[in-house]
Amino acid sequence: MKKFLLIIFAAILISGCTSEKFERSEILMGTVVTLKAEGKNSQAAVDEGFDKIFELEKNILVDVKKIEAAAEIDYVKISPDVYKILETAQNFSKLTGGAFDVTIGAAVELWNIGTENPRVPNEEELSAVKNFVGFEHLHLREGMAYLDKRGVKINLGGIAKGYGVDLARKIFADKKIRSGLIDFGTSTIFAVGKKNIGIKNPRGEGIAEIVRLENFALSTSGDYEKFFVVEGRRYHHIINPKTCAPTEGKNFSVSVVVDGSLEDCATVADILSTAAFILDAERAEKLLTENKIPAAIIRH
Repeated sequence: MKKFLLIIFAAILISGCTSEKFERSEILMGTVVTLKAEGKNSQAAVDEGFDKIFELEKNILVDVKKIEAAAEIDYVKISPDVYKILETAQNFSKLTGGAFDVTIGAAVELWNIGTENPRVPNEEELSAVKNFVGFEHLHLREGMAYLDKRGVKINLGGIAKGYGVDLARKIFADKKIRSGLIDFGTSTIFAVGKKNIGIKNPRGEGIAEIVRLENFALSTSGDYEKFFVVEGRRYHHIINPKTCAPTEGKNFSVSVVVDGSLEDCATVADILSTAAFILDAERAEKLLTENKIPAAIIRH
């Protein structure tokens, strides 16, 4: 009898321990999203986090189609989350002088990088597609969005993951999770509590650098994620809105670390990693300083 009770007691202890830590992974937004939490509400935090991310992905797909379909016709009502994404994107488009631009969609589709059939467009195609890229074509008002030119396409690849991280981060905070990790395929991460995060070596195996984070967001943009090579030249997926072609620069990857005290810190990190990859180092640093953004840029 004593042995039986001891077994039950041990099982209760094990059950209690495992409920304090919970981890789950799903494929969302084109990447593997992993949420890890420690605390009494760990499973609830992770599950609710995924519910919000699933909802965000669905709303993005629906709302972007609605906006593009109604181009040159009228404003369309969109979900609050997608509206906030677009509003934030437009603000940073102005701050970065157009280095970050969600109307890059037509150029992204032209190059087709990251698919089975990438291609190098000719000069005529590049010249033509520039007519359909420019954040000034996107207009927002009272929860609605409008494109003033048909053929302009929205691509949220440089902001949506960061926004998803922030949605999960706020749920973790509400559930009083003090230790955990919100990981969108290592491209955008938020460390809940103290964590060592490795930045991938963009030109080899292993880690280029380990960053110690505590309640900070980190986002990395690199030319090694999606690319193809033609005649020895690498063409990657980070398109410069000004040239509508892959960015040419000195760095293979750029990471941005943003203080978690900043509202929507992961969204900002996601945006800035793209913008800083496109901008030269001096202009990128000036962007942070002039706008008092609590962030640091790491280049490899």
